[in-house]
Amino acid sequence: MTDPGRERMSAIMKSMALTALVDPDAAPSSEAAAAALLLSHVAWQLANGDQLPDTACADALAEMERSRPDFWKEMKSANPRKIIANLVVYKKRHYPDDRRRVVGCGISDGKVRVEWTE
Repeated sequence: MTDPGRERMSAIMKSMALTALVDPDAAPSSEAAAAALLLSHVAWQLANGDQLPDTACADALAEMERSRPDFWKEMKSANPRKIIANLVVYKKRHYPDDRRRVVGCGISDGKVRVEWTE
């Protein structure tokens, strides 16, 4: 049973992703939104102690770059490792005891969708 007082994972992932964008109040391109969400997912897992290869999201990011090469201008950095490092700090600061494991996340119909397990 889930804790009714616990924040929804979709809201958490969205708030994390917004911190990766230069202008979190502006509507990002679909590529920038997807990249920010992907990097947030990776950061969440790393902050919870998972070991992931440095190339964990390289293929997905490369596909986003092919689709929209300038999407990095919407991000606070063009360096995914730097963004991930900042997101790990964010997770540890705001959700230090939340040990849920994100198994999948994405954007569908303009809404952040997250699958997770305890």
